[in-house]
Amino acid sequence: MNLRFKVLRGGQRQSGLSLIELMIALALGLVLTLGVVQIFLGSSQTYRLSDALGKVQENVRFSLGTLQYDARMAGHFGCLIGEPFNQLDQTDAAYDPTVYENGAVIGWEAANTGLGDEFTITTLAASGNAWSNGTGDAIPTDIQGQIIPGTDFLVFSGAQRADVDLTGNPGPPANALTTNGNSNIDQGTILTVIASDCSGADLFQKSNAANSSSLTKGSGGSPGNINPSGGFAGDYDDDAKVYVFTSTAYFIGEGASGEPALFRERLDAGATGAVELAEGVENMQILYGVATGVDRAADRYVTAANVTNWDQVVSVRMALLFRTGDRIVDEEAARSFNLAGTEITTQSDRRSRVIGLSTVGIRNRLE
Repeated sequence: MNLRFKVLRGGQRQSGLSLIELMIALALGLVLTLGVVQIFLGSSQTYRLSDALGKVQENVRFSLGTLQYDARMAGHFGCLIGEPFNQLDQTDAAYDPTVYENGAVIGWEAANTGLGDEFTITTLAASGNAWSNGTGDAIPTDIQGQIIPGTDFLVFSGAQRADVDLTGNPGPPANALTTNGNSNIDQGTILTVIASDCSGADLFQKSNAANSSSLTKGSGGSPGNINPSGGFAGDYDDDAKVYVFTSTAYFIGEGASGEPALFRERLDAGATGAVELAEGVENMQILYGVATGVDRAADRYVTAANVTNWDQVVSVRMALLFRTGDRIVDEEAARSFNLAGTEITTQSDRRSRVIGLSTVGIRNRLE
């Protein structure tokens, strides 16, 4: 059928479109539209993938950077030669040897995640107590029930220099050190004071308020001090240095958004609870470099279950598995990853994953 028409105007003829020409035009328009839609969908998918992986890479850098710093500084007590004299009350219920007697690092291995083991993630809910180490240490009370099964965790201990100057301390003090103005150190804080010649130190709990111009080893507190009215074991003058003692656990738990996340929690007195550092951290496996020779170089890397003397640990190898928040992979599937010698199989989903790996020497153990 031909739908041509003509209109006579001043003897001129004007022709319209035929049905075939109209159908061809519509088909070409549809093809172009589909092409534009395909380009848009492809660009959108690429953007979602790039954005999700960018967020994961940011979490990788931040998580490893934080762990690396604490690992390097583990066991730091200024210039101290040897161990500080422990003035804390070891008979108090709040006294935890794994917190206050940990020279630098101590860790726990999740069940069935040793070297060469294969572990399949079946839950991301924190539960259980299936962790152990080679020295039989109990899991610190503060983090029990917060850790996701199948993930290793560890605790770093050390000290950070306090912003306080001593004055008026010419000789052996009784149970207090005088400061230049208010100490601004909270009551209950665990402190280490180190002699100016680095020959001795005391570990104690500060019993007076932050607005006091002294650091008092008095009574009260948790765990408190032994012989609160007695003097320090060391001889401290105005050149002595004061450090804040810290003991920090790193573990994988349930994040605020429901995603698995890397957490950090102070375990020493005055701690304020767990802090979520980065979400989407699905698993963590840790190996410890053990040195048995005089050169203090790691002879081998073993799991926490095979460390029998934590004073011999000179380095830490940490492998973390990160996942995207968005489901950006085309097909749903379970995937396997090698994390520091342990094969971890994920749950079946459409998330993309990245491994972060770092080996860090503990400076105070390598010297």
